[in-house]
Amino acid sequence: MGQINPKYALAASREVDLYPYSDPSISTKPAAKRSRGYFVGWRFGVFSGSLSVFVVLVLNLSFTLWTISHRGFADQRGTLHEGDCNRIRKLNTAAHLIINLFSTIILASSNYCMQCLSAPTRAEIDKEHARGTWLDVGISSVRNLRRISRKRAWLWFFLGVSSLPLHLFYNSVIFASTSTNNYVALSVNHAFLEATSLDNVNVPSAVWDVAVDLHNAALSRSLERLNNSACIQAYANDYISGRSNLLLVAADDNSINVPTVFFIESVNNVKITRSGGCVKDMYAWICPNPSCWDSCHSHLSEVLNDASHWKPQHGNGDVEIDYCLSQQTPEHCKLQFSLQIVIVVIAINFLKMILMLYMAFGLNDTPLMTVGDAVASFLNEEDTTTKGCCLISKFDVKGKKLQWQYQGESNSLPAKAWTQSRIPWARAVSRTRWWACGLMILLAITVCAVFLAWGIAAIVGPKDIGSLWNLGLGAISVRTLINWESSGGPSTLVSNVLVANIAQPILSFIYFIYNGIFTCMLAEREWNQFAQKRGGLRISGVSSGSQRSRYFLQLPYRFAIPIMVLSGVLHWLVSQSIFLVALETYDQGQRLGYTYQYSDAVSPDRLTCGFSPIAIMFVIIVAVVMIAFGVGMGMKRYCPGIPVAGSCSVVISAACHVEDFASGSELALKPIKWGVTRSGEEVSADEIGHCAFSADTVTFPEELCLYAGRS
Repeated sequence: MGQINPKYALAASREVDLYPYSDPSISTKPAAKRSRGYFVGWRFGVFSGSLSVFVVLVLNLSFTLWTISHRGFADQRGTLHEGDCNRIRKLNTAAHLIINLFSTIILASSNYCMQCLSAPTRAEIDKEHARGTWLDVGISSVRNLRRISRKRAWLWFFLGVSSLPLHLFYNSVIFASTSTNNYVALSVNHAFLEATSLDNVNVPSAVWDVAVDLHNAALSRSLERLNNSACIQAYANDYISGRSNLLLVAADDNSINVPTVFFIESVNNVKITRSGGCVKDMYAWICPNPSCWDSCHSHLSEVLNDASHWKPQHGNGDVEIDYCLSQQTPEHCKLQFSLQIVIVVIAINFLKMILMLYMAFGLNDTPLMTVGDAVASFLNEEDTTTKGCCLISKFDVKGKKLQWQYQGESNSLPAKAWTQSRIPWARAVSRTRWWACGLMILLAITVCAVFLAWGIAAIVGPKDIGSLWNLGLGAISVRTLINWESSGGPSTLVSNVLVANIAQPILSFIYFIYNGIFTCMLAEREWNQFAQKRGGLRISGVSSGSQRSRYFLQLPYRFAIPIMVLSGVLHWLVSQSIFLVALETYDQGQRLGYTYQYSDAVSPDRLTCGFSPIAIMFVIIVAVVMIAFGVGMGMKRYCPGIPVAGSCSVVISAACHVEDFASGSELALKPIKWGVTRSGEEVSADEIGHCAFSADTVTFPEELCLYAGRS
């Protein structure tokens, strides 16, 4: 009688002890009285979070002061390093790893503090129980915010809202710049290459110097020869870097044996020709007959498929190109930072630190942070509203209008029969959390997939996985730069930053919900263990007797740290998927300007966004792994032996009605277990028994036996 079903006993023995209990032999004498515990339990956790945020603040401030004194500024931006583009790419990747490490530390600290702020006090729980409703205990709860003190609710709000601009701007504090070249394309015959002089060649004066330079370079064989396909792929980009002017050498035509220039195309990245409300492709000259409404980009595949008979746009005759001679130029890459953005980040960083310090030292409330806190409170002081319903579960309370309040023996709830069942971990989490998390992750995957498909379609040239991998993570390539001017997109600093980082706050929200799901499941796991093993309560304040004080709330470090790392990796991958890029325009090797486009006026330099297909693929893979891991953990099952609480304060309270409340405060200090309490007679199928916490021997509830109030 009172023994657990053997098929469940084996499962219970195999459960991993996530919260190891104290040795029952530990003395239960109260610990010596301590001073106010600012550095114990949850207050220590909040203080540690504020200290971490302070360290990040000092590093951000030190970086800013150093760059101001050593690098200087122009137009609110400075240059950290200028040189080899491969080195700039590596430095940019490393810088964003550090930035996302810092932002993850701030995010995790904020999440910890927000969970502390949403935790209810005993007085708030009693007030809601008297009203016939309940509060969440041991988890981060938005539902609680309407029922806790306004001070804590406003602190929660400011901590949450301040994360929005932080994640919108932090990844754009540091960004890379590359050069884009204006160039001239001349279609010439073979006689042009062999001529000793261009004196008799009809070349407009505007490009005479360029024609002479190209002619001399061709004679000295310093130009790179490209076949038609390679030439089209190299120049069919809105921005050209690493190449400049080129000669389009026409196929032999014996009827023309004098040096001839068939047509000239001057591509100017600054002056964009607009016609009829649209913008032509920068490389419109590549296609035979491009128009405003029929872009060259849409016909590139056709042109490439027939590259051996390539006939670019021209005005004099039907000229077929044999090959190209391209002028190579050095790339000009820089690692830059924005003073405006770093000031915003520092301000938010400082605000979060102040809010956390106020939490650690200014809040006088004593909220029930953990399940152990709630159990200790209800053992110390009985909650009479939940008397007589020791088997009530979250499924009886949440979402149902069940009148569970105790109103005397004649009006109390009828006794409930115990049924053995192994509930999946997923059922400890509300459907709202599951739906919100699932929809947000699926939305993120869908957006990434659509953007990936669009990005791959927009890339000119090879698109196999090897070629996409060679583009790199977060690396700037003219093949993966977005031309906002041709699509009517943003052109200012702030608008590009918002586009580049719009996904970051969404990821923070996903982390908040995902972390909350695991918190719910593991809070229920701790509650479930009260029926499996005897041990001391894990509390968030100063411990006494067999109680244990821990800095984490409900999510053990073995789960909290991997989830935090996973979130940081995801934030970094997104920062490498779409990112801010500065473009500096060069014309014939000369820098044209030094001002970005902050208004509608076009300047030589501009801001845009770049994207990395391979990084987007990794984002999708990590998101799928997150879903699989969450679903996999949700399929685990709890051992039977105690009603599912699901963080519900009513269920926790109902399970804490001990036989002798005069000894309840002492009981909270001892190693305890939940089960059927003995009151002098055996509990049988036709008698009503009682389940509660006890320091004495208890047994598992018996299948189909009735349990309710005190025996």
